[in-house]
Amino acid sequence: MIVRMGQCDRVVPVYWALPFGQCLRVEKKQHRQLPAASQRAQLGNSPENQIPAGDGMLRIWKESDRVLWMLILLYLVIMTVASLPTLQRRAAASRPATLLEMAWAAEGNLSEADRSAAQDRLATHLKWMEDNLPKQWGRYTIAERAAWVFQSMHDRLLTGKYDEDQNALSTALVEGNYNCVSATILFQILSDRAGLPTVAMQTRGHVWCRLLSRPELDIETTCPTWFLLEPHDQDQSPAVQAASEARTLSARGLAAKIPYNKASQSAAQGDYPGAIQYLNFALSLDPQDEAALRNRSAILNNWAVACITQKDCQTALEILERMESQRPHDPDLEGNRSKIVDAVIDQWCHQGRYSESLRLLQTQTDPANSRHSVRSIYQQWIQDAASRGDWLEAKNALRLAISAHENDPLAVAQLRRQYRQLTAG
Repeated sequence: MIVRMGQCDRVVPVYWALPFGQCLRVEKKQHRQLPAASQRAQLGNSPENQIPAGDGMLRIWKESDRVLWMLILLYLVIMTVASLPTLQRRAAASRPATLLEMAWAAEGNLSEADRSAAQDRLATHLKWMEDNLPKQWGRYTIAERAAWVFQSMHDRLLTGKYDEDQNALSTALVEGNYNCVSATILFQILSDRAGLPTVAMQTRGHVWCRLLSRPELDIETTCPTWFLLEPHDQDQSPAVQAASEARTLSARGLAAKIPYNKASQSAAQGDYPGAIQYLNFALSLDPQDEAALRNRSAILNNWAVACITQKDCQTALEILERMESQRPHDPDLEGNRSKIVDAVIDQWCHQGRYSESLRLLQTQTDPANSRHSVRSIYQQWIQDAASRGDWLEAKNALRLAISAHENDPLAVAQLRRQYRQLTAG
């Protein structure tokens, strides 16, 4: 029997071997490759084989991706814009402060109105410098450029008078009065704008500016006619006389001289707490300033002495502890510490506070520097109790004294003799 499967089939005879010598002829189907057009024609009517025409589904997915990426981009833009103020604040915080900014901060209680007026004055002068540079500026030497900047500063800004207590840059700009600190700060700001290499210098009680030219040139910023002086006259200035003793000042160190000088003024007026606050501020700007460290110890010492005079022993002892914690081995103050302790012991013994006096004396690193001793305090205690007729207290003081001097038989014998003399009388 021949079975046909459409026009795509043909019959091929196949013979299989069967038992009993019989043969069976079977017709086997064999496919042949049809043209593409015929395949599409046959499959066109099959529902399961029908697909959307064109690339519609692909287009839908592409549109979705595009919208998603646009939303992501919009989110990133919004987040970047929102974070700009924070980034700007962080950048400003990480940027080193300029000398001008540190000078404003060092003035401390500068009002916004005074600061604005000073900034306007400075900005006006900087604009004037830009508009009035000499035509031959490019041919000027560094020293000639410094002389022009220096002269314009004194002609247009520092038109007042020299005042050794006037440290504030704002006052120098607005009123024209100045001292070596405010004048040096201002000259360095102007020199920096003019592109001149300068550095602040310091010696004991004085600062000035050094121009890093060849050779280097020291400039006394408080002398309006500095560049008009003869060399031998300039050589008599403190800046030149300092020679190798001069110390270079950083911008922070120069700004720190503002509260440093204010501390000296406060101490001279007896305002020791205010002076210490100014010096702590100065040391926060320039922790390596040895002059500020020495002055702080000296002011603390004077404050403690003033407290002793006012019979405020507790405050004097607290100040003494601060002195020891800040400069524990300062030879300049060692003698003063002993005098403060002696004064406190004198007052406490007068008030009958003998036990506290003994503890204070024994806490000193070197009690031998004191004019008091453990034995002398006990003797005074015994005599005071006997004079008041309190023999029980005198006997207890003697017992404590003998216990404290158990390794000194001579001292014990003298204390016993003193007690017997008091009781006999």
